[in-house]
Amino acid sequence: MTLARPRVPEGFRPPIVAKEVQGIPAFHAYDWYFRSMQRYLSDKKAVFLTPCAATKPIHASPLHRCVYQKYALVYGGGREMLVVSEPVVLIRYQDLWNLERHFYYDFPCPLLSADARALFIERLRSILKGKDIVGCLPRHHATLINDAVGSGWKNYWSGDLYTMMRKASLLNIRPRE
Repeated sequence: MTLARPRVPEGFRPPIVAKEVQGIPAFHAYDWYFRSMQRYLSDKKAVFLTPCAATKPIHASPLHRCVYQKYALVYGGGREMLVVSEPVVLIRYQDLWNLERHFYYDFPCPLLSADARALFIERLRSILKGKDIVGCLPRHHATLINDAVGSGWKNYWSGDLYTMMRKASLLNIRPRE
C-alpha cells in the first residue's frame, strides 16, 4: 500500500506545548496523520525507528544527519523508516520532506504528562503490534517503545551521545547502487 499525501485539515497549525495540559490536545491535533499512518503501516512488517529532534526540520537536524540516518542506512534495509515523535506518534521519514511545515511543532519531552504518555503508548502499541522493530533510540524514546511493545526489539543505541556519534562515524556506509 502506498501512502497518498495525508489530507491536512484546512488551517492546520502545528501545536506548541508550553504546559502539560496542552499535551492531549496536541496529540489530537495530529489525529488526521495518525489515521493515515494506521492504514499505511497495516501491511508493513518491518520498521526502523529514530527519535524526533528539537531542531526542525527533523531530517536536517545535526543528530539525524550524523547519527540516525547513518544507522538507518546500515541497519534499516528493507524497513520503513519512522520517527518516534510526541505528539505525532510515528512520522514516515519521506513525509518529513513532503509535509515538513506540518511537523514544526514544539513538544518538550518533560511536558509529557502521565495521561498524554498513556495515549502515546496506546497509539504506538496499536501501530507497532506484530512488527519486526529495529531502531536507534536514546533512553526516552526507547522506554516508550518498550512500554508499548515490550523489549523484544533491537535497539542500536548504546552509550551516551558522544559514543553514538563516534560509532556512527565508524559505520561502513556503502553507496547505494
